[in-house]
Amino acid sequence: MKKKLLLILFSACGIISTLLPLQAASADVYGKIISRGELRIGVSLHYPPLNFDSGKEGVEVMMARKLGEFLGVKVSLVSLKVSEYVTALEKNQVDIVIAGFSRNLQRGRTIWFSDPYLTVTPGVLVNNRALPQRRFGDEFEQNPINTIWDLKNLSRFTFAVKKGSSYEMLLNEQFPSMSITLIEKNEEGVALLEKGKVDAFVHDSLYLQYLYNTSAQFRGSFRLLQGGKQTEAICIGLPFGDTVLKNQINLFIAELIRQGLIDEWLNTYNSR
Repeated sequence: MKKKLLLILFSACGIISTLLPLQAASADVYGKIISRGELRIGVSLHYPPLNFDSGKEGVEVMMARKLGEFLGVKVSLVSLKVSEYVTALEKNQVDIVIAGFSRNLQRGRTIWFSDPYLTVTPGVLVNNRALPQRRFGDEFEQNPINTIWDLKNLSRFTFAVKKGSSYEMLLNEQFPSMSITLIEKNEEGVALLEKGKVDAFVHDSLYLQYLYNTSAQFRGSFRLLQGGKQTEAICIGLPFGDTVLKNQINLFIAELIRQGLIDEWLNTYNSR
């Protein structure tokens, strides 16, 4: 009995020892930030209204500045592609990522996520010509198209979506028979849609709502569909293992929400 107990203890110690290097590598990011006097934040290339032109302005840029003030350090912004967010955290190229970053189980295997500061739904801008046309008084057996999920009823439909995003995964899982074009930048998806190269561009409702509200051309040529009850939590990406940094970030987000600052910033940029 004693031998079995010792074997179990030794096995447990072996498992813990294999995990320790991963934990230790990221366990004191907060201390390094304070010691260095600088917070390196990964941001998107262009993601209005959250970020314009790699950190020139936007809601998340305001967040980054406020976070630097809270921690008492200067802020350096590092432009990243969506596919680089996780790798940049894992390789210590940035300390955190604030870039319209949505959490999921796959990403959660290797990095941490803060509490959400925004919640969005999947959205899609659709070329009006790709939708069933209905004249006044016409009746169709087909159900009306009100959300992205209703597009499943259409045939030979083509999507553009950003490579490495949650929405690429969504299309692969929920629309496996549809044609999908992967893009590197949001602007590429919009351009393909405007040129008629694809029928729809998929992103989150916040970004697409911004495009739709600020362009009369979009409102005339395209229709904005959202994701119904399915939501995406937008969070700050963090290195795996630093509980101090995570607690400080969560406190910061809670205070921004309590003070109504995120809604205030959204209203400011959406009204331009």
